[in-house]
Amino acid sequence: MLTACGALYILNGFLIGWVNAYTVLTGITSPADVSPQWCAWPLSLTGWAAVPAIIGAAAGYVITEQIQAHHARELSDVLDELHRLSEPPGPPPPSGSGQ
Repeated sequence: MLTACGALYILNGFLIGWVNAYTVLTGITSPADVSPQWCAWPLSLTGWAAVPAIIGAAAGYVITEQIQAHHARELSDVLDELHRLSEPPGPPPPSGSGQ
């Protein structure tokens, strides 16, 4: 999908100009305002539908990875560690100078 979007952008860059291709892709310029329009309309639709889908998929992947990283420990392990940390400290070590 990224390859198709990139190829469409490159094609439009050569045919309508790089600035126009960017502004059509981002929705700043209507594809009806550039020439030739036959290649600008698919680019505009790609910018409207595919680009948000790609960004959403990437964000979803990153968020899922972060959630999985935080769920890597079992609840019993977490509770055992909390119990261990909440225990009172042991006796102080003996002073060792001996003189």
